[in-house]
Amino acid sequence: MTSATDTAFGCLMVAAVGAAAAVLYALAGVGRPGVLAAVMAALAAVAVAAARWRAAHSSRGSLRPVERLRRELERLTEDDAGGRVAVPATGDEAELLAERVNELLDRLETAILQRRAFVADASHELRTPITGLRTRIELALAAPEEGDAVDTLRRSLADIDRLHRIVEDLLVLARLDSGDIPAREHIDLGALVEAEAALRSPPVAMVVKVEPGLIVGGNRQRLGRAVRNLLANAERYAAAQIEVEARADGDGAVVEVHDDGPGIPFADRDRVFERFARLDPARSRDKGGSGLGLPIAREIALSHGGTLEVADGAYGARLVLRLPLSR
Repeated sequence: MTSATDTAFGCLMVAAVGAAAAVLYALAGVGRPGVLAAVMAALAAVAVAAARWRAAHSSRGSLRPVERLRRELERLTEDDAGGRVAVPATGDEAELLAERVNELLDRLETAILQRRAFVADASHELRTPITGLRTRIELALAAPEEGDAVDTLRRSLADIDRLHRIVEDLLVLARLDSGDIPAREHIDLGALVEAEAALRSPPVAMVVKVEPGLIVGGNRQRLGRAVRNLLANAERYAAAQIEVEARADGDGAVVEVHDDGPGIPFADRDRVFERFARLDPARSRDKGGSGLGLPIAREIALSHGGTLEVADGAYGARLVLRLPLSR
């Protein structure tokens, strides 16, 4: 409540009390109970009116910061991602509300910027194979007698395969981002790792060691994809050998995939899980990756209450997937 409102209210009450006192003094000792009752009723009416007036002005005053906050929010748009609302120095709920609104706007701005970057990167990744495919077809049509049709088709098929992988990975990420929760069951993680490894045809030797009875709760298809992505990543960079291990670790299960390739610099350990992250040439996507394999694997791990991280190793890259064991 403002000081002006307090002053006005105080003056009104003083005037009412002063008038009542004067009337009562004039009537003191006089047998006029009806007049006294009327005076008391008038005083009560004035007091009630004054209280209502004060409450109305107090309510309007306390709602002004909220109304100002509402107007500021209406002016904000998605294009004004960096906009914030003014925080009134009132020391009450209005100030707290404005601070919370700005915290929400901070998170919203981060999400918008991430979405824009993702869309831009996805567009670039899709455009690259499409451009190559179009160029080869145009050249083949322009001079069919000069080119090698088989080679053109083989290269075109490689571009189509890359497009398919990117589109499939984008669809998986869309489902994960939407919070889709598929049916879950008890899964023998060691058996799942063995099954996924058996389906691979790695260019180097792969050693697989698993402990029996690693039962976790989750979706078989998605956990299989996470393991598959880790194996595919190792195959792209391994020089001579890949080591795969599934074991118990306290109340969790661990799947470790270790390759003897160029490794991941310490500064890039978090960036490899960013979508379409561009690292040094030694780990470029020219090796056939979509730039989404590890980000998808981490999202799957997180959705199952687990983690995926790059761990220390004497050589190469060591990726560690942790999932809680079912009780």
